[in-house]
Amino acid sequence: MYMFGYYFALARTRLMETKGMSAALILALGLGIGASMTMLTVVRTMTWDPLPGRSEHLYHPFIDALPTSYDVRPGMDPRVALTWVDAQNLLRQAPASHQTALASARLLVDAQRSVQIPFFTQGQYVTADAFAMFGIPMAQGRAWTREDDAAHARVVVLGQDLAARLGSEGLVGATVRLGGQAFRVVGVAGPWSPRPRFYTDLQQDVFKGREDFFIPIGVAAEMQMAVSSSVFSWSSDKPLNRLQDARTSWVQFWAELPDAASVEQYERFMGNYARTQHQAGRFDRTTAPRMVSLKDFLVEHRIIPNEVKLQLALCLGFLIVCLLNMSALIFARFIRRSHEISVRRALGARRQDVIYQLCTEALIIGGLGGAVGLIVAEAGLYLVRMQPEDYASLANMDLSMAALTVGLACVSSVIAAFFPALRATSGRLAMQIKASE
Repeated sequence: MYMFGYYFALARTRLMETKGMSAALILALGLGIGASMTMLTVVRTMTWDPLPGRSEHLYHPFIDALPTSYDVRPGMDPRVALTWVDAQNLLRQAPASHQTALASARLLVDAQRSVQIPFFTQGQYVTADAFAMFGIPMAQGRAWTREDDAAHARVVVLGQDLAARLGSEGLVGATVRLGGQAFRVVGVAGPWSPRPRFYTDLQQDVFKGREDFFIPIGVAAEMQMAVSSSVFSWSSDKPLNRLQDARTSWVQFWAELPDAASVEQYERFMGNYARTQHQAGRFDRTTAPRMVSLKDFLVEHRIIPNEVKLQLALCLGFLIVCLLNMSALIFARFIRRSHEISVRRALGARRQDVIYQLCTEALIIGGLGGAVGLIVAEAGLYLVRMQPEDYASLANMDLSMAALTVGLACVSSVIAAFFPALRATSGRLAMQIKASE
């Protein structure tokens, strides 16, 4: 510890003697680190675990119910959702303790109670298991049950924001009107906002938005209520109820499977189910069904836009260029001190002691460069938040990313200085002293 204090004092003195070059090194490092950490923070925000402690057990079933004549185009694949028939069959027969069918909705809140002017709000059609599977807390009342699903009970769980607009007191047991239909309030959900919103079709508002209501999906399908998520149909005629038609996919589906054996069992069931449907003439294709983990599901849907990946690559490239320039400046800085280094070694300083002292200088530069990098990163994140993208509002640096910024700056600075320090201390003492005279 004493030696480090000695090295630190020497390094500080040397940095103060060469303020111009030191400032250039600090600025170069800070710009590179700041730009890189800006985009790393954005990417980290977009790849957060949406449900910590639950995500690793959630799986999305992939079933190919399309006719062979259907031309699947990029970004327009109906197989991202299930048909109502397939979703109901899985709910009734599949070997999972918890599973849920979902769809997004945007409904009109009719004039009622404290609402004088109708307005639109967004929410989800779900089955009863969604509350337990996704950890949706209840602030008041309760969630509905599987028995309510089976009875097609017209119930609703409100989000806190919508409950506040309707008058939060005495809502449980009251009747509210959504989308022109009356529903009995059984509960009010607490704060719940997974990011990204994996349970949607990931076509819009992946990183923003809230759920103001939860309505049984069976009731929504029966009453042909409005669906705001993607609806694909390959029917040649007009069915009486499009949502319940076997040739329309619109239902998102998730199953909770605790271990690999459960996943294997579920996939075996889906394989048998697909063969049965194929033999019955309903499935044309023989594509093998599979279970997709939540992590793989998000990767397959490419929730990180290509432009963000490009910007990250450019920023990392900029950081590498900054470090190379920094290494060259440090090398020139150390070489100019060959006489000082050789004298110190002639007086008994070991080579490793000199290297430690030179790397301590780099460490100080790294710490100051990290501070500059934090300022640059915060400025960059502010500009990101000004963009109209749905993920922009989440671009904030937390304590862990701030610590990573400073740590990365220090490590990068020491690495950039290590090889110049080795080179500057590698010559013979007599030759160094003579060359510097």
